[in-house]
Amino acid sequence: MKYRYALSSLVLLAAVTGCTSTSDSGKQAVVENYLTHDGNVYIVWKDPAEYTDIESTMWLQSKFDQYLFTELTEDLGQLANQFLDKDQQLDLMVTNVDLAGDVQPTFGAGPDDVRVVSELYPPKIAFEYALKQNGKIIKQGKENINDMGFLFGIQPITNDPFPYERQILRKWFKETIQPELTKN
Repeated sequence: MKYRYALSSLVLLAAVTGCTSTSDSGKQAVVENYLTHDGNVYIVWKDPAEYTDIESTMWLQSKFDQYLFTELTEDLGQLANQFLDKDQQLDLMVTNVDLAGDVQPTFGAGPDDVRVVSELYPPKIAFEYALKQNGKIIKQGKENINDMGFLFGIQPITNDPFPYERQILRKWFKETIQPELTKN
């Protein structure tokens, strides 16, 4: 129940992307929240400047942020919209992202830094969620998902930019949300 109003308020707040907050010095600081959606899936990316690691290696950071958020939203939306009815909606408020790997400098060997993916840096995503039917919450919670064994097993060769993050979101949906949808 306590997440209902906070999540709904943040979805509305993110719709007005130029939100402000007061910093320690008393001045107004701009807090960027992004709202992305795909079908009946809405995701608020709350204050991405505070995320653990969404560092771009080649792009302008703001463009990379938008690309990351759009890609993950579309992927979760493609899966979720297969199961969501017209009167159902899945809302997420993402509070932290730590992409798989770590950005390392190239020390002049190239113009850009490189993201090195190793088992030391697993993908992690923290968020609150609410599954609604006709505006009424039927399931909600707070998650901090990760995959410590994301490199175990056969790794397909792909040009997918965020395979590990997609994988943990899909696994979460299949284990947490999909069973709730098949009950009804």
